[in-house]
Amino acid sequence: MTSRLSEPECRQLVEGLCELKHRTGLSLAGLADQTPYSKSAWGRYLGRQVLPPREAVEALCQVADEPKGRLMALWELADLAVSRRGACRPPEPEAGSASSSSAAPPPLTTTQTARRRGRTVYAAGLAVALVCAAAVGLGISRSARPATPELSPAGPRCHGESCAGKSPEGMLCGAPPRSLGLHRAATGAQVEIRYSVECGAAWVRIWQSRIGDRIEVSAPGGPARTAKVTDTYDAQGYLFTPMVAVTAGNRVRGCLEPTGGGARECFEGTVGP
Repeated sequence: MTSRLSEPECRQLVEGLCELKHRTGLSLAGLADQTPYSKSAWGRYLGRQVLPPREAVEALCQVADEPKGRLMALWELADLAVSRRGACRPPEPEAGSASSSSAAPPPLTTTQTARRRGRTVYAAGLAVALVCAAAVGLGISRSARPATPELSPAGPRCHGESCAGKSPEGMLCGAPPRSLGLHRAATGAQVEIRYSVECGAAWVRIWQSRIGDRIEVSAPGGPARTAKVTDTYDAQGYLFTPMVAVTAGNRVRGCLEPTGGGARECFEGTVGP
């Protein structure tokens, strides 16, 4: 059975996407005709098998004539959750699940291949239909309530000094953040300074890193915050520093100390008004 993204943030995103699909009245094939993404790709996205790219969410918003702010906030939360927890990596096969001495199955005939492909497509379509039916049901029950403005799926849990030293993911400060600067290190690692207006805080994140790399963020009036890539899990996803409190006009400094004694690399960004 195909694994599905289990994070609550991913479920919220798919619910929102399914509501838009229902509003358009389009099938998966219809979505493929109206967007740059194939029918099978939409099946995976709406079946919660893989996190859709940001551009796919924007494309569906455009087709549904929906302002993209709410869905992009949901996507940012899902992206943080999936990247941090490594949910997009396929599960490792269990030991002993297949015998090395087992003979390979005989090749499928053309008829068998067609039947299997048909069953796969039907199952994928059915899974999407069930997921979207549940999501649309939730959407209908919500729409029956008096309309209230929703700025984000969940508000931030801190602001300014109360965010200092805390996780941007845990405090829900990552949706949607602003980038204050992106730096490509000599090692190939990508280092970015991020800033949340709602939280009044900044942090540094790194990806394409190596075990032993250390990142740091600092801003006027407070201590620097650091994080270290400690294992393959960190190196294959995103790693974030704790946050520092910032205000408009502050210069935020991000640094990378590469493993193995490489030269320290730093860059800066300015918090806008």
